[in-house]
Amino acid sequence: MKQKFYQEIESVCPECFGKIKAILKEEDDHKVYIYKTCSKHGEFKDLISSDASYYKWTHYATEDGEFSFDKIGDANPPDRIADERGCPWNCGLCNLHKSTCSLALIDVTNRCNLTCNFCYANVEKSGVLVEPSLEEIRRVMKHFRSKPIPAVAIMFTGGEPTVRKDFPQICKMAKEEGFKEAIVATNGYGFQKPNGEGYKFAKACWDNGLDTLYFQFDGIHDETYMKTRGAKLWKYKQRVLENCRAAGFDSIVFVCTLAKSVTDMEAGNIIQYAIDNIDIVRGIIFQPVSLCGRISYEDLRELRITNADVLHEIEKQTNGALKVDRDWYPLTTIVEFGRLIAWYAGMEPIEFTCHPDCGFATYMVLDPQTKSLRSFLEYIDPLPMIEFANKFWKKVKERKESNFFTKLIGESAGATLDKGLNWFDRQSVKARFLLGVLPYIKKPGKLMELFSKVIMNGNWASISSFSYGSLLIGSMHFQDPFNFNLERAKRCIVHFGVPMPDGSVLETPFCVYNNFTRQETEKKIARKYTAKGKEEWVENVAGPEASTIIRNGGVDKDGKPVE
Repeated sequence: MKQKFYQEIESVCPECFGKIKAILKEEDDHKVYIYKTCSKHGEFKDLISSDASYYKWTHYATEDGEFSFDKIGDANPPDRIADERGCPWNCGLCNLHKSTCSLALIDVTNRCNLTCNFCYANVEKSGVLVEPSLEEIRRVMKHFRSKPIPAVAIMFTGGEPTVRKDFPQICKMAKEEGFKEAIVATNGYGFQKPNGEGYKFAKACWDNGLDTLYFQFDGIHDETYMKTRGAKLWKYKQRVLENCRAAGFDSIVFVCTLAKSVTDMEAGNIIQYAIDNIDIVRGIIFQPVSLCGRISYEDLRELRITNADVLHEIEKQTNGALKVDRDWYPLTTIVEFGRLIAWYAGMEPIEFTCHPDCGFATYMVLDPQTKSLRSFLEYIDPLPMIEFANKFWKKVKERKESNFFTKLIGESAGATLDKGLNWFDRQSVKARFLLGVLPYIKKPGKLMELFSKVIMNGNWASISSFSYGSLLIGSMHFQDPFNFNLERAKRCIVHFGVPMPDGSVLETPFCVYNNFTRQETEKKIARKYTAKGKEEWVENVAGPEASTIIRNGGVDKDGKPVE
């Protein structure tokens, strides 16, 4: 990979959002930049990756085409046909989209108890209220589950979703509609309430089907939260974990927005705190800040942090426990492996067929002998194992279910016999696959026994057994107008669903919606946020805590900071 990286792409002008040509180019400082020129607004340059060697490796593909991190998924039928404007302006979804939705998002409210300065969805900033009814939320759920390739997971976003008193009911609806995983993106408001209220809320959500908290977690110091959220929130964050633990809620993912010289120094602290709470914390997602809105080039250069910066910072702050050149792989790496596991278990697969630039992940696992967390990549030889899985999947996906006995003796008795025959066939295929991956296991033992059970059983119980005491760590860099790559948008697997006034559902990729179409869409569905509306919300929706919520600043009704 000595040749310098160069790629021509389509992007947008950060000023007028017009579609323009761009190039990704490696420079002599061993970094990759995006260059683009708008006929009206001039030239633009931004950093894509601070580590050209790692960036080139994540775009690696064998010459014979047998292996690549760049993977195309199966797309659902489009909801509309692209017009002359093309991507991203007629999204909804159009026929240009190349991947199916794996994670559906619904903004259940844009009310929030905080006013984070980089948030894109806040009632106080927009002046309009976006809060769909239960019927509208169910309509969006049905939209995603009725597709030929249905979304497996759903995330409730905002605003702060847990300011809704009916939030546990929304969780229940998700399971009624068939979602395997229900997640809430939250700053912890409903779960942190003192005097037993947070425990009751966590228990109600857990009992009604909520699986995971995607928990805003910027660090372990109040000084950090004052910079990012405008309030001292450390005790607030600790109460969330205490109440969830007491309620038996054992799946929390820390989510940290990383900005250079603001939160990046907390990365090691967050990992250690997750390890200290490994009984209920399942993962950490670092999100390099997206720079939406007008910003000078000097400020852009000062604030920009890339996935590569995050990975190097983690290596430094963990004293090499997680290494850039060993432990981090694009999310697309496990596509075929995941399809195999789902096929074995007869489950719907979660497809990570996004663009390789979208995110990177690694796994830390509890070593049964030393009782310490180690990188999972110490136990396996990953690339050969993945290449084997890719080739194996190509053969498996062509296999047909047997209907031999049905044809021979009829539907009533034959179907049962065919079911048994197909079960036996899957078991034999699984056994051959397990034998095939054994040469790539470097450290046998109890951990590899659990890994083998995931392969052989392929069910949620086996996956949970392997995940318990393990820590998934990822870095996901969402796009902004400066670094926007239209190919990434076309491959997005995280889609918003918006209930429209005409009874339809607008489905839009995450980065497209937040950068280009959110404001216009919300004008069509929002109602004006008036003083009377605030009063009605206090009386009918939010309950006695409303005075601290609607002020949006982490202060109580007397203006004192809320811990």
